[in-house]
Amino acid sequence: MFRSLFQKIVRQRSEVVISRIFPFLKDSKKILDIGSGTGDVAFLLGEHGKDVTPVDVSDFHGPRLVKTTIYDGRKLPFPNNSFDTAMLLMVMHHTPNPEIVFDEASRVAKELVIIETSYTTPINRWFTIVSDALGNLRLEAFWSSYKSDSEWKELFAKKKFEIVKTQKYNDRNFGLPFLHIAYYLRRK
Repeated sequence: MFRSLFQKIVRQRSEVVISRIFPFLKDSKKILDIGSGTGDVAFLLGEHGKDVTPVDVSDFHGPRLVKTTIYDGRKLPFPNNSFDTAMLLMVMHHTPNPEIVFDEASRVAKELVIIETSYTTPINRWFTIVSDALGNLRLEAFWSSYKSDSEWKELFAKKKFEIVKTQKYNDRNFGLPFLHIAYYLRRK
């Protein structure tokens, strides 16, 4: 019963995520879902005919709904360029060093699809970090890993990726505004 209820809650969020990223995945045949969490996004993409490999770290705090490859959060167990697209969906701000995760994603895939939690003001940054930590049932937060839109764009440029398309989404968390930004990136 708990698994069924949990899956219904997760499914609503996953369907929103799929609607935001699917246009970027039209030509992708092999997709890597880094930080896949429950695996529900990977499952739904599979139902759309996509070959998705979900990976996550061993300390994930919830039930997994699909078989997931476990890795150490630093080195992906795949050869260079083995995927068309790597997805980082609300993942990098949950790591102590987002650049390590980004570098590994760009090593194994030609394109990246990213959705990141972001902020616009210092007070919004504080609220975003605290509410995200509570919403994910984690008291630990990597304060320096949360970035503004311009900071994410600086990172992508530094890593020699061009932004093909980006879209901001003003969502709600605990009834208050919560900014998510989708980025579709290709190597320059």
